[in-house]
Amino acid sequence: MNPSVPGASTALQPFEPAHDAVYTIETVAHLTCTPRHQIAVYCRHGLIAPLAAPGKSAWVFDAEAIRTLRRLERLRADYGVNLSGLRFVTELMRDLEQLHAEVRFLRGR
Repeated sequence: MNPSVPGASTALQPFEPAHDAVYTIETVAHLTCTPRHQIAVYCRHGLIAPLAAPGKSAWVFDAEAIRTLRRLERLRADYGVNLSGLRFVTELMRDLEQLHAEVRFLRGR
């Protein structure tokens, strides 16, 4: 961006992960400002999942995991939601996404 151009924004834009890219746990930790240990805790509790089973290969994540992790961290840091609450919110969000998909399908008929 060129700040000398009228109307050009100099504000930082949040990083939006590429749809088909995969990211190592180190990169995910950096992009989301989440410690690796916290990412492992979220994985252990089923809130996010690496693309490959831990121990079989390096932990890598996709764009959806990064978006979910950002959401989890915001709920935890800004609102003090604990792991049980995060699990409940995650389940509700998955159910809501499924319902949205069903409504889109039914409208397309």
